[in-house]
Amino acid sequence: MSDLKTLCLDQESTDLSAEQFYLQHEKALKGTEERFLNGENTDDEGWRSEALAVIADIQKFVNKITISTVLPCDVNGVYMNLETQEGTNLTVELSAAGFRVCGHQFDTLEVVSEEDKAQADQQSSTCTDLISLAVYYETPYSLLDSISPSYRDSFSNELAQRLKELCK
Repeated sequence: MSDLKTLCLDQESTDLSAEQFYLQHEKALKGTEERFLNGENTDDEGWRSEALAVIADIQKFVNKITISTVLPCDVNGVYMNLETQEGTNLTVELSAAGFRVCGHQFDTLEVVSEEDKAQADQQSSTCTDLISLAVYYETPYSLLDSISPSYRDSFSNELAQRLKELCK
């Protein structure tokens, strides 16, 4: 893999103040920073820049996240390799439909079976043993929340830490 094409951001990142952290996540939750990439101006660089923004936002809450150098980045979307804090390796699709786990290993696209679709319809939010390939999530946070119990803990701890800093 070419070093120029590989973007790997680990858990080290620039430090945001507690207020910046809170405002960034508030904007993301409210959708005020939402960009539309499913119109005429959509291109692979648009999806790549969207993936870079996602990586910068969630890198503290995963072991590893990179843009795939094997799978395509085109007008349809981009693929990212994600390793959860539990050590689970996944390929995640980011497209106009949202975020979706599309492979249970890095750089893989698995076919969504009818069984996966049926499982997605009845899957509870606490079931993390089987990660469905048929479920789309609106945000990277909702994806992580459903696939990584450690994400919930680390996000809560980070938010509490930043809020504590605000009270000083």
